[in-house]
Amino acid sequence: MRRKQIYLFLLFVFLIVVSISTIEVNAMHTGFEITELPSEEKELFISNINVLSIDEEPAKKTIKCFDVNGDQLIAIGQNTSNRKTICVYSNKGVFQYGYTFNCTGDFGVEWDGKNLNIYFVRSSVIVSVNPKGEVLGAFEVENTIDNNSYINHFFQTTKRTIGKDEYLIGNNMGLLNFFATSYSQIIVKDSTGFEKVIYDVGSMYLTKMIVTISLVCVFVLITIAVVFWQFIKLRRSNQGTVL
Repeated sequence: MRRKQIYLFLLFVFLIVVSISTIEVNAMHTGFEITELPSEEKELFISNINVLSIDEEPAKKTIKCFDVNGDQLIAIGQNTSNRKTICVYSNKGVFQYGYTFNCTGDFGVEWDGKNLNIYFVRSSVIVSVNPKGEVLGAFEVENTIDNNSYINHFFQTTKRTIGKDEYLIGNNMGLLNFFATSYSQIIVKDSTGFEKVIYDVGSMYLTKMIVTISLVCVFVLITIAVVFWQFIKLRRSNQGTVL
Protein backbone atom coordinates (compact mmCIF):
# COMPACT_ATOMS: atom_id res chain seq x y z
CA MET A 1 0.00 0.00 0.00
CA ARG A 2 2.78 2.40 0.93
CA ARG A 3 4.64 1.62 -2.32
CA LYS A 4 1.48 2.43 -4.31
CA GLN A 5 1.19 5.81 -2.57
CA ILE A 6 4.82 6.59 -3.42
CA TYR A 7 4.24 5.74 -7.09
CA LEU A 8 1.13 7.91 -7.19
CA PHE A 9 3.04 10.79 -5.57
CA LEU A 10 5.91 10.47 -8.05
CA LEU A 11 3.44 10.37 -10.94
CA PHE A 12 1.75 13.51 -9.60
CA VAL A 13 5.11 15.33 -9.34
CA PHE A 14 6.03 14.22 -12.86
CA LEU A 15 2.76 15.57 -14.28
CA ILE A 16 3.32 18.91 -12.53
CA VAL A 17 6.87 19.19 -13.92
CA VAL A 18 5.69 18.36 -17.45
CA SER A 19 2.84 20.85 -17.14
CA ILE A 20 5.16 23.65 -15.98
CA SER A 21 7.65 22.91 -18.76
CA THR A 22 4.87 23.01 -21.34
CA ILE A 23 3.62 26.35 -20.04
CA GLU A 24 7.10 27.84 -20.16
CA VAL A 25 7.68 26.67 -23.73
CA ASN A 26 4.35 27.95 -25.04
CA ALA A 27 4.21 31.16 -23.03
CA MET A 28 4.17 34.45 -24.91
CA HIS A 29 4.35 37.86 -23.30
CA THR A 30 2.64 40.43 -25.49
CA GLY A 31 0.50 43.51 -25.16
CA PHE A 32 -2.24 41.79 -27.19
CA GLU A 33 -5.16 39.78 -25.92
CA ILE A 34 -4.53 36.40 -27.54
CA THR A 35 -5.94 32.89 -27.81
CA GLU A 36 -3.92 29.85 -28.88
CA LEU A 37 -4.66 28.53 -32.35
CA PRO A 38 -5.95 24.96 -32.75
CA SER A 39 -3.11 22.51 -33.26
CA GLU A 40 -3.71 21.77 -36.96
CA GLU A 41 -4.30 25.43 -37.84
CA LYS A 42 -1.15 26.44 -35.94
CA GLU A 43 1.01 23.84 -37.69
CA LEU A 44 -0.34 24.89 -41.10
CA PHE A 45 0.29 28.58 -40.42
CA ILE A 46 3.84 27.97 -39.18
CA SER A 47 4.52 25.82 -42.24
CA ASN A 48 3.16 28.49 -44.61
CA ILE A 49 5.20 31.38 -43.21
CA ASN A 50 8.38 29.25 -43.30
CA VAL A 51 10.57 31.25 -40.91
CA LEU A 52 14.29 30.87 -41.66
CA SER A 53 17.22 32.36 -39.74
CA ILE A 54 19.96 34.35 -41.48
CA ASP A 55 23.50 34.89 -40.20
CA GLU A 56 24.76 37.36 -42.79
CA GLU A 57 23.43 40.89 -43.16
CA PRO A 58 21.29 41.29 -46.29
CA ALA A 59 21.08 44.51 -48.30
CA LYS A 60 19.54 47.21 -46.13
CA LYS A 61 16.01 48.30 -46.96
CA THR A 62 13.68 50.99 -45.68
CA ILE A 63 12.07 50.43 -42.30
CA LYS A 64 8.55 49.02 -42.00
CA CYS A 65 8.50 48.54 -38.22
CA PHE A 66 10.91 48.24 -35.29
CA ASP A 67 11.28 47.52 -31.59
CA VAL A 68 14.08 47.68 -29.00
CA ASN A 69 14.48 45.30 -26.04
CA GLY A 70 16.08 45.72 -22.62
CA ASP A 71 19.49 44.71 -23.97
CA GLN A 72 19.09 47.49 -26.57
CA LEU A 73 18.92 45.04 -29.44
CA ILE A 74 17.01 46.62 -32.31
CA ALA A 75 14.69 44.51 -34.45
CA ILE A 76 13.99 46.12 -37.83
CA GLY A 77 11.23 44.88 -40.11
CA GLN A 78 12.26 45.82 -43.63
CA ASN A 79 10.18 46.76 -46.67
CA THR A 80 10.73 43.85 -49.04
CA SER A 81 8.60 41.68 -51.34
CA ASN A 82 6.37 38.84 -50.13
CA ARG A 83 9.43 37.23 -48.55
CA LYS A 84 9.82 39.59 -45.59
CA THR A 85 12.98 40.25 -43.60
CA ILE A 86 13.64 41.18 -39.97
CA CYS A 87 17.20 42.10 -38.98
CA VAL A 88 18.49 42.46 -35.42
CA TYR A 89 21.20 45.06 -34.70
CA SER A 90 23.13 46.14 -31.63
CA ASN A 91 22.75 49.71 -30.35
CA LYS A 92 25.94 50.46 -32.31
CA GLY A 93 24.25 49.44 -35.54
CA VAL A 94 26.13 46.14 -35.89
CA PHE A 95 24.16 43.27 -37.46
CA GLN A 96 23.58 40.32 -35.11
CA TYR A 97 21.16 37.93 -36.85
CA GLY A 98 17.86 37.96 -38.67
CA TYR A 99 14.92 36.08 -40.15
CA THR A 100 13.11 35.76 -43.45
CA PHE A 101 9.50 34.60 -43.73
CA ASN A 102 6.50 34.58 -46.04
CA CYS A 103 3.99 37.38 -45.51
CA THR A 104 1.63 38.86 -48.12
CA GLY A 105 0.56 41.86 -46.04
CA ASP A 106 1.76 44.18 -43.29
CA PHE A 107 3.51 42.94 -40.17
CA GLY A 108 4.84 44.29 -36.89
CA VAL A 109 7.57 43.29 -34.43
CA GLU A 110 7.56 43.15 -30.64
CA TRP A 111 10.31 41.94 -28.33
CA ASP A 112 9.51 39.39 -25.65
CA GLY A 113 12.76 39.20 -23.70
CA LYS A 114 15.21 37.57 -26.12
CA ASN A 115 12.43 36.17 -28.29
CA LEU A 116 10.69 38.16 -31.00
CA ASN A 117 6.96 38.31 -31.62
CA ILE A 118 5.93 38.81 -35.25
CA TYR A 119 2.41 40.12 -35.79
CA PHE A 120 0.79 39.21 -39.13
CA VAL A 121 -1.79 41.93 -39.69
CA ARG A 122 -3.83 40.29 -42.46
CA SER A 123 -4.10 36.96 -40.63
CA SER A 124 -4.51 38.48 -37.14
CA VAL A 125 -1.92 35.99 -35.90
CA ILE A 126 1.18 36.59 -33.79
CA VAL A 127 4.04 34.09 -33.56
CA SER A 128 6.94 33.83 -31.12
CA VAL A 129 10.39 33.18 -32.60
CA ASN A 130 13.62 32.56 -30.68
CA PRO A 131 17.05 33.86 -31.79
CA LYS A 132 17.69 30.59 -33.67
CA GLY A 133 14.63 31.14 -35.86
CA GLU A 134 12.56 28.43 -34.15
CA VAL A 135 8.84 29.22 -33.89
CA LEU A 136 7.77 28.64 -30.28
CA GLY A 137 4.05 29.30 -30.66
CA ALA A 138 1.31 30.89 -32.74
CA PHE A 139 -1.69 32.73 -31.35
CA GLU A 140 -4.77 34.48 -32.68
CA VAL A 141 -5.01 38.21 -31.97
CA GLU A 142 -8.59 38.92 -30.98
CA ASN A 143 -10.54 41.75 -32.60
CA THR A 144 -11.05 43.92 -29.52
CA ILE A 145 -10.92 47.61 -28.70
CA ASP A 146 -7.87 47.05 -26.49
CA ASN A 147 -6.01 45.23 -29.26
CA ASN A 148 -6.79 47.96 -31.78
CA SER A 149 -5.58 50.54 -29.28
CA TYR A 150 -2.37 48.56 -28.77
CA ILE A 151 -1.75 48.51 -32.52
CA ASN A 152 -2.17 52.28 -32.70
CA HIS A 153 -0.04 53.12 -29.67
CA PHE A 154 2.70 50.50 -29.99
CA PHE A 155 3.08 49.11 -33.49
CA GLN A 156 2.44 52.42 -35.24
CA THR A 157 4.57 54.62 -33.00
CA THR A 158 7.92 55.98 -34.21
CA LYS A 159 9.63 56.04 -30.80
CA ARG A 160 10.89 53.54 -28.25
CA THR A 161 12.29 54.49 -24.83
CA ILE A 162 14.79 52.15 -23.17
CA GLY A 163 16.16 53.45 -19.88
CA LYS A 164 17.37 56.98 -20.57
CA ASP A 165 17.79 56.43 -24.31
CA GLU A 166 15.23 57.18 -27.01
CA TYR A 167 15.17 55.35 -30.34
CA LEU A 168 13.37 57.13 -33.16
CA ILE A 169 12.62 56.22 -36.77
CA GLY A 170 12.16 58.90 -39.40
CA ASN A 171 13.32 60.46 -42.66
CA ASN A 172 15.62 63.31 -43.52
CA MET A 173 14.56 64.20 -47.05
CA GLY A 174 13.12 67.68 -46.63
CA LEU A 175 9.83 68.26 -48.46
CA LEU A 176 9.92 64.71 -49.83
CA ASN A 177 9.20 63.42 -46.31
CA PHE A 178 5.57 64.23 -47.09
CA PHE A 179 5.50 61.53 -49.79
CA ALA A 180 7.36 58.88 -47.78
CA THR A 181 5.50 55.62 -47.07
CA SER A 182 8.24 54.12 -44.87
CA TYR A 183 11.27 55.22 -42.86
CA SER A 184 14.95 55.38 -43.72
CA GLN A 185 16.73 56.18 -40.44
CA ILE A 186 16.99 55.05 -36.84
CA ILE A 187 18.40 57.63 -34.44
CA VAL A 188 19.31 57.03 -30.81
CA LYS A 189 19.23 60.01 -28.44
CA ASP A 190 20.80 59.76 -24.98
CA SER A 191 19.95 61.65 -21.78
CA THR A 192 22.22 64.56 -22.74
CA GLY A 193 20.39 65.07 -26.02
CA PHE A 194 23.24 63.71 -28.13
CA GLU A 195 21.90 62.05 -31.29
CA LYS A 196 23.54 59.31 -33.33
CA VAL A 197 22.29 57.72 -36.55
CA ILE A 198 22.72 53.94 -36.26
CA TYR A 199 20.77 52.85 -39.35
CA ASP A 200 20.51 54.89 -42.53
CA VAL A 201 19.30 54.09 -46.05
CA GLY A 202 18.28 57.69 -46.75
CA SER A 203 20.37 58.10 -49.93
CA MET A 204 18.90 54.97 -51.49
CA TYR A 205 15.36 55.91 -50.47
CA LEU A 206 15.76 59.49 -51.73
CA THR A 207 16.99 58.27 -55.12
CA LYS A 208 14.13 55.79 -55.34
CA MET A 209 11.57 58.46 -54.47
CA ILE A 210 12.99 60.95 -57.00
CA VAL A 211 12.84 58.29 -59.74
CA THR A 212 9.31 57.29 -58.73
CA ILE A 213 8.04 60.87 -58.62
CA SER A 214 9.73 61.62 -61.95
CA LEU A 215 8.07 58.62 -63.59
CA VAL A 216 4.70 59.63 -62.17
CA CYS A 217 5.15 63.18 -63.47
CA VAL A 218 6.13 61.88 -66.92
CA PHE A 219 3.09 59.58 -66.95
CA VAL A 220 0.78 62.45 -65.94
CA LEU A 221 2.26 64.75 -68.62
CA ILE A 222 1.92 62.08 -71.32
CA THR A 223 -1.68 61.43 -70.25
CA ILE A 224 -2.50 65.14 -70.37
CA ALA A 225 -0.82 65.46 -73.79
CA VAL A 226 -2.77 62.49 -75.19
CA VAL A 227 -6.08 63.82 -73.85
CA PHE A 228 -5.32 67.30 -75.19
CA TRP A 229 -4.39 65.90 -78.62
CA GLN A 230 -7.59 63.85 -78.76
CA PHE A 231 -9.56 66.96 -77.84
CA ILE A 232 -7.92 68.91 -80.68
CA LYS A 233 -8.61 66.09 -83.18
CA LEU A 234 -12.24 65.91 -82.05
CA ARG A 235 -12.63 69.67 -82.37
CA ARG A 236 -11.11 69.69 -85.86
CA SER A 237 -13.34 66.81 -86.87
CA ASN A 238 -16.43 68.69 -85.66
CA GLN A 239 -15.36 71.83 -87.54
CA GLY A 240 -14.92 69.81 -90.74
CA THR A 241 -18.38 68.30 -90.35
CA VAL A 242 -19.97 71.73 -89.98
CA LEU A 243 -18.25 72.98 -93.13
